[in-house]
Amino acid sequence: MESADVIIVGAGLTGLTLARDLSEQGIDFLVLEGRDRIGGRIHSIETPDGAVVEMGATWFFSHFSNLSKLMKKLKVDLTEQEGAGGMFRIKGGTAKIVKTLCSKVDSSKVLLSQKVTEIKKTPEGMEVISNGKVFKSNRVVTTVPPQLLSRSVQFSPALPQDVMNVLRNTHTWMGDSMKGAVTYKTPFWKTSGWSGALYSHSGPFVQMYDQSNPDGAALVGFMGGKASQLPFEERKKKAIAQLVGVFGDQALDYLEYKDTVWKEEDFTMPSNAPGLYQHQNNGHKVYQEPLMEGGLIIGGTETSTRDGGYMEGAVNSARTVAKIVSK
Repeated sequence: MESADVIIVGAGLTGLTLARDLSEQGIDFLVLEGRDRIGGRIHSIETPDGAVVEMGATWFFSHFSNLSKLMKKLKVDLTEQEGAGGMFRIKGGTAKIVKTLCSKVDSSKVLLSQKVTEIKKTPEGMEVISNGKVFKSNRVVTTVPPQLLSRSVQFSPALPQDVMNVLRNTHTWMGDSMKGAVTYKTPFWKTSGWSGALYSHSGPFVQMYDQSNPDGAALVGFMGGKASQLPFEERKKKAIAQLVGVFGDQALDYLEYKDTVWKEEDFTMPSNAPGLYQHQNNGHKVYQEPLMEGGLIIGGTETSTRDGGYMEGAVNSARTVAKIVSK
């Protein structure tokens, strides 16, 4: 039976920022991550041609003060998005943030493919059951989306009904989104003086940007909700046809098409989850105080009172939780 002072559920930006903060304070921790990778909704994919495409969190905005401070400490830089004033991407891919954070902590403390199913308050402390194994701690911090948490983890004793109602009705950022990426040998659109930015009401791409780097060319963007209802090959066909209509026949000479339907990601969204308004219940007051007699803290970007749902909100949440845990 493994134990730690603090168990962190989720190795996304909140979980790994918190892990690094606790490590610097000398507080023992374990991170349990359901996926076989770190990052959560930060999901940078390096394609065979060398392009890094963002299937999840992408944008840095100038008011992201805490994320900016974190990136400076980690020596992670920004690159300005061509054709989109005031919008920046992470140089080398957004995953560089979480990979660098992970490199700053003991790798044996970050356990992947751990599906947490139960969190218990006992006379001795807290217990987390993952893959049938029991982990013990003084405190548990969950960083998974509250909407998923409420439908995938059993709490003993049960959380108050008003708390459960808020969890179930907290919008999951990216949960209702779909992103697609198309890679090419060269950014051919630039020879015509185009930035690669695209906005459309008809889709399937409704918003797209050039995410090329010196090693590869790529167009990446959000896709309309109806596209996710189509089989993969059909939505790929429609996506390429749209690019041909915008950029001409050169768009047919693509290397690869990829997409991610976030509502189908088991560790992001519960199945058959109801539709919610964007940012609904983000930063709600029930998230601001520990539960289970102080043994449980619900963290993550949706719980932040500022910039909930964004990368800045994730870092804000980690900082708030770290202060509570260190008291």
